Amino acid sequence: MKKKTKIIIITISCVVIALILSAISFVTSIFVSYNRLGDMDLQVRQNAALQSLEKEKTYSCISYNLGFGAYSQDFTFFLDTGFDEYCNETVGYYSKAKSKDEVYFNINGALKTIEDENVDFAFFQEVDTDSTRSYHINQDEMIMDCFSLYDSVHAINYHSSFMPYPLYDMHGKSNAGLTTISKYQINYAHRKQYSVSTSFSKFFDLDRCFSYSTIQVNNDKTLYLVNSHMSAYDEGGIIRGKQIQELNDFLNERKNCGDYVIVGGDFNHDLLTYNPDYNYDTTNNIIFNNTLKTPTWVSQFFDENHVSPIISGYKVIASDNAPTCRNNDKEWEINKTYVTCVDGFIVSDNIEVTKHYNIITKNGNKNLDGFAFSDHEPTYMEFKLK
Repeated sequence: MKKKTKIIIITISCVVIALILSAISFVTSIFVSYNRLGDMDLQVRQNAALQSLEKEKTYSCISYNLGFGAYSQDFTFFLDTGFDEYCNETVGYYSKAKSKDEVYFNINGALKTIEDENVDFAFFQEVDTDSTRSYHINQDEMIMDCFSLYDSVHAINYHSSFMPYPLYDMHGKSNAGLTTISKYQINYAHRKQYSVSTSFSKFFDLDRCFSYSTIQVNNDKTLYLVNSHMSAYDEGGIIRGKQIQELNDFLNERKNCGDYVIVGGDFNHDLLTYNPDYNYDTTNNIIFNNTLKTPTWVSQFFDENHVSPIISGYKVIASDNAPTCRNNDKEWEINKTYVTCVDGFIVSDNIEVTKHYNIITKNGNKNLDGFAFSDHEPTYMEFKLK
């Protein structure tokens, strides 16, 4: 009996040691494989027939975070926290899409929404090309197939060899990025690196960047289309503050050259509170019927003096007709899920914005209005080059 007990203890000890060594080896491999891509030129996939843009002509664009095709209306995400009506903390569950069919349903629904708008330009974020979380469906290829008469550019901003977390629904391998499309010929495209956290959270915030694509205007100037996706899980907005400064550095360069600039994307900031175009502040901030406590990840873009951190010569364009982002600590329920507006545009002063609004998507898997295919909604803008 003693011999058997000894054998059992030794066996269990060996298994535990093997598991610990495997875990250490795996974590070490994650750290070793971690790398940042840096600044680089990007490939332009050329299909557009139209060439230069014209002054005083109306053009249209959309920005849409696709949420890698996972965010059905009943999807919650394990990193998203919030509060219920009693101020108890809530947290999401899933790490990857529930099924391959749901990914196809969401991406196809999102692309059909944009296709129906027939815009000149579109900025897409969270576009997976080869990720465990979206069943290795190449969503960038789906965009190119849907918009076959557009030029397109893809910039990687999230890549990891394998993320073994959470244990019950491992995030796995990830390759994702930003895709920009244009009816007009893109002459050049480039990727600019953003700062990210230096703590362990960097493994959930891999390689943030913005891309820019240039299009010729018939007055010998250039339109810069900037696709940006800032950090999300950054309590206090410290990393986002650095990213805004890096974007400002680029915007300042373009202003000094007299170029036209449109930044479209997911800024992961509340764009409405203290926005001088509206009347929302922290005392009357019941935007979109929100009655829940604000999640800790939400930072305000404007300060109490109604000033944005963007340099002079540019204007923030955000719409308040509908929210563009829902919190994923719980399933989507109208007036019961926290919502905000984090998606919009930044435009240079030599661009006149003639119309802008957020699109309410429909016919999702729960057949509710809003957030039908992603945890974000598309935001639309019409403009003229002055």
